[in-house]
Amino acid sequence: MRSISEIKAFEEEFEILFIPKSRIIGKEARCGGALGNTAPALAERTINSIDWVTLKKLPHVMDYGCGWTCDYDASTDTFSYIVGFITPADTPVPEGFVYRDVAQTLCAKGLFGEDVNKTVERATEAGYITNWQSSPWNSEFYIDEEEQSPPKEDCIPCHWLVPVKQDR
Repeated sequence: MRSISEIKAFEEEFEILFIPKSRIIGKEARCGGALGNTAPALAERTINSIDWVTLKKLPHVMDYGCGWTCDYDASTDTFSYIVGFITPADTPVPEGFVYRDVAQTLCAKGLFGEDVNKTVERATEAGYITNWQSSPWNSEFYIDEEEQSPPKEDCIPCHWLVPVKQDR
């Protein structure tokens, strides 16, 4: 089984991958509920600042930037959204940045432009179920080469990673 570190641009295959114990480092905002979708503004602020340069200099488990979704609060229907990178476990966190430690797990890698629900559907068809109880997150990731020359038009230019486990 491949690791997420082996993901390359323009691979158009759904697959189950391994994510090692990792640390997400980036900038964070609360989204959803009465707050609305604050993620695009956070992404624009982060990517167009010196913060992005700092993040790109960190060691990476996967070479692509991500939007990490975690810390869901059902009472407010909000969640944390982190714009950043998946780094090796125990990577020092630069001042002014947030982090979340991630346990090793399997994850489903969705196809370019498909939403998270389609990734979950594909995982189910392959004999896997979501693993949100032990890994309460999901993440979109963006590959620069694909954004510059999209393999599909009129869609969100990302892939999804969804934690999964085999359905027994």
